[in-house]
Amino acid sequence: MDRMPLYLIIFQSIPETAILISLGLTLLGFKPKLKSVLVIASLESLVSFLVRGLPLPPGINVFLQLPVLIVLTACCCSLNLLDAALASLLSLVVLALTETVFNLLISAVSGIAVRQALEDPLLRLLFPLPEFAFLTVVIFILRHYNLALFDIRELKNLERLKGDEKQE
Repeated sequence: MDRMPLYLIIFQSIPETAILISLGLTLLGFKPKLKSVLVIASLESLVSFLVRGLPLPPGINVFLQLPVLIVLTACCCSLNLLDAALASLLSLVVLALTETVFNLLISAVSGIAVRQALEDPLLRLLFPLPEFAFLTVVIFILRHYNLALFDIRELKNLERLKGDEKQE
């Protein structure tokens, strides 16, 4: 059971979820609207708060929260469930890798262990900030230069064109 205080929901969970959604969708060639991202992030953070309050083993919360994130993303961004699932899973993997790298770097530079940061309310709030800043810059660069890891919209357009050619 990992009770999250309100300040962590507002200043950590909501921004992290907004970055997660924006990154996943951007990597797949979508350009989500900020309002949709903030609605999803707020609702998902509320779900996270509720799920973390349950007496579950550590890590199980992800398996409960991920389907909710997928459904919220599909509904709020007008996507099908497969696209929302791909975006959510891709961003979760990228976020986990980035978090691991940044946690190691920050621990090496500051001498503060991750466990110590998790136990101190101020450090728990400050520890992920460099990672959040980095990922936010990555998202802005990807969007500015129209870069995507795998542009699903373009793929669907190509499939539609092929379908049109076959009909002719």
